[in-house]
Amino acid sequence: MRKILTISVMGCFTCACSNAYANNCDTIPVRERMQAVQISGVSNRYDVFYIGVPEANMAGDKLAILKHDSQVTATRVPLLKVTGNILYDVNYRSRIDTPYAENDVYQHTLQTRLDLVYKEQYPLRLYVTTRFSNSSLFRKYTDLNFQFNQPEFKRNIKQRALNSIQSYLASRSGKLDSLKRLIDTKKLAIGDLRQSLQAPNLTQKIVEEKEKELLKNKTKEETVKVSEYKDSIAVKKQQLDSLLADLEAAENLYSKLKLKDELDLAAIKKQIEGEGDIHALAGQLHQLNIPDTVLPKGYKTLYSLQSLSIGRSTADYTELSVKNVSIAGIQVEYNPRYYYALAIGKVDYRFRDYIVPNAVRSNQYVALARFGKGMKNGNHLIFTYYTGKRQFFNASIASQPGSSIPEYKLAGITLEGLYRINRNITLIGEVAKSTMPYYSVDSLQRKSWMNSVTRFSERSNEAFAVNLLSYFPSTRTRFTGNFRYTGANFQSFSTFTTGASQLRWLARLEQPLFKKQLTIVSSLQQNDYNNTFLTTAYKSSSLLASFQATARIKKWPVLSAGYYPSYQLTKTGDDQYAETRYYIMTGSVGYYYNINETQLSTYAVYSRFYNKMIDSGFVYYNSKNLLLSQNVAFSKVSFMLNASVSTSPDYDMFTLENNVQVAVSSMLSVSAGAKMIQYSLLPQKQWGYNAGLTLRIPRLGDIQLMTDKGFLPGVNRQLAENRVGRLTYYKTF
Repeated sequence: MRKILTISVMGCFTCACSNAYANNCDTIPVRERMQAVQISGVSNRYDVFYIGVPEANMAGDKLAILKHDSQVTATRVPLLKVTGNILYDVNYRSRIDTPYAENDVYQHTLQTRLDLVYKEQYPLRLYVTTRFSNSSLFRKYTDLNFQFNQPEFKRNIKQRALNSIQSYLASRSGKLDSLKRLIDTKKLAIGDLRQSLQAPNLTQKIVEEKEKELLKNKTKEETVKVSEYKDSIAVKKQQLDSLLADLEAAENLYSKLKLKDELDLAAIKKQIEGEGDIHALAGQLHQLNIPDTVLPKGYKTLYSLQSLSIGRSTADYTELSVKNVSIAGIQVEYNPRYYYALAIGKVDYRFRDYIVPNAVRSNQYVALARFGKGMKNGNHLIFTYYTGKRQFFNASIASQPGSSIPEYKLAGITLEGLYRINRNITLIGEVAKSTMPYYSVDSLQRKSWMNSVTRFSERSNEAFAVNLLSYFPSTRTRFTGNFRYTGANFQSFSTFTTGASQLRWLARLEQPLFKKQLTIVSSLQQNDYNNTFLTTAYKSSSLLASFQATARIKKWPVLSAGYYPSYQLTKTGDDQYAETRYYIMTGSVGYYYNINETQLSTYAVYSRFYNKMIDSGFVYYNSKNLLLSQNVAFSKVSFMLNASVSTSPDYDMFTLENNVQVAVSSMLSVSAGAKMIQYSLLPQKQWGYNAGLTLRIPRLGDIQLMTDKGFLPGVNRQLAENRVGRLTYYKTF
């Protein structure tokens, strides 16, 4: 019959256990509170293991957690902790590349990022950027952005929860620690018994006693002594067998309990790291009897605060309302179980204005409100209302003498739904309806301008969009597709064109083959034409295809080939621009290898431009280009050598350049190189150079200097000398 093993882990567990084993105890000590842990298959001799714990420990793991919290609060917490960096950068160019022509241009950028942590619990972030230049092409600006650092706050919340759970498991594992000490004690007892049974003097006594037993004249006392020695050996052997069996059972129990705790911790950690709902996270703590005081005050509200931004930021919401629009204002997103969002600010809608300033500008603003059910990154249904004023005119209107910018207000509504079909397939759909453009509404304004939004018989101001994101694990296939239709009179802050209906779609496929050794990415799209500078009434049905394949085989060079469209914006006159498109074919091979302690890499890149002279002002139209590059790095020295050949119907060009970089010390590294250009349209070779310096000064920061002399395409297919310089200072604190 199997027995019940009682393992006591009281403060005086050694003595208690010794008594229990001496008496071969099969019962639970009445004077102690015991917790029964039953694990089958641990031992053939015992069914149930009772682990006794002190009364204080049985009072709950919550006590240990509270004690841990009191120690934390006793530590002095700084009111505000500030870290971040500061950057100053100045660029110099003696010439600007086509299609703009300007000389001796300086650009200065000063930027700082401050990470603020209030009471070590509430992370904030501040960006300040200012840029100015002596060029008329670049607009001067100063931007500020202050935001609640939501990703860092979520990370801190999850880390605090995980720390508390680890403390909980640690307090629970106190029983395991006691069991481990008990195992160690048993090992010592077993060692003592084995040593006593193997003692030389004991063996000699046994031999002597056997000899005495053979004597006929032995006394009664000697007979008693012989019996005592025999009994002593038998008892010790019996105790040793019992201790060995108990040790095996206790070690099995210890291993299983420890493994269970490790599995629990791994599962909980995985669940916490992937937890998006704060209520589920709080429920996890509640199940373990951990108070939510381990988390910051207001954690439920702040955890659900998806974003809070004041100053310059990017408004990026839906395909048909407001997407990738730079605004100076405020944005708030709050998503506990329902979704709320508000954004309002001044707009720099024509994004390239910072490069090409326009003399005629109008104030623009956007206001947006959103409400829906569900999580933003999960299944949801969200209604959006947007309104504002935007500079919606093309270059031809702006350039007409005496023309004025029309008062252009717009508004619209959208309904967006996201549905996760399964873990790997997501479908997003959106429908929208907007106000009509000013040139399409009743000139007498007999009806409210919002009338067109609620007049559902009118279809020209509607839009539809569908996006599909999918991944198929069995074949590792990724497929994405999107479809968008906008009516001729639809308007929003996500579209540029109007006056013509637009149908746009894209399909993209990514497929790894041969155990991920070959990856193929291909796409096909229609009417991806999105230009703020061209006529608004533009419609295209052109198809654009792209293809790229990359092969990565172990111990072999990396091979890549691609065929895809390229774009070029050309300034054709005052406030006049043209955008051309053409295809580029590329192929490359790269190999990384070592020779002894020297690291080497070899590259070869081939490219072909399929454009015509009328498509481009660059001299390399319809050109073929080959680049060979060799890099060598050993010790504190690295060396680079590039050779390139470019040919076209009108010219041939050969370029050779090198660069050597030396790490003089941990504080200083320098580099220098030269370049030579042989151009078929010029009789003499062209020579250039490059040099650089990096200085790392403790407590002061990093200073980088760079200078380069090269050449740019000039008029009449000539090369124009171009000097570039840069000074950068960077400090992290």
